[in-house]
Amino acid sequence: MNSPRHMNSEVLALRPAEAHTRRVGLRAAFGVVAGPAAWFLQLCLGDWLASAPCYPGHERLLAPAASLAWTWPVLIALLIVCALIALAAFAVSRSIYRESLAVAAAAPAREGPPAARVRFMAFWGMVFGGGFFLATLMTIAAYATLPRCAG
Repeated sequence: MNSPRHMNSEVLALRPAEAHTRRVGLRAAFGVVAGPAAWFLQLCLGDWLASAPCYPGHERLLAPAASLAWTWPVLIALLIVCALIALAAFAVSRSIYRESLAVAAAAPAREGPPAARVRFMAFWGMVFGGGFFLATLMTIAAYATLPRCAG
């Protein structure tokens, strides 16, 4: 058999060593998941905070009730926090990506799947973090320019 478990030591000695990457488990998971999760939280809670005060009963109001005026500052704070989480996910992923490139540059012939996998996860963490940061900024712009209950 040629599976790695059954290979003899001579065959294993001929394989190049793989580049060692720093353990990035939780950082990589944060980088990939935090941006989309923050956007999803902003989408669900933000929609509720933006529209629920306009529909307290069966009919739409033109302005939220005075008792629900607190929802607007909470909505803006939620959007800002979610945008910052997505930006942090982008920054963490970018850091991991740069670290993996440094490992590849130090020993290009020794680069193996672990470093390539780390770089792949970091790349998609940058895409997700940056993309969901921009999506949240567009939502902030929409809430800031459109009438709250008149739409």
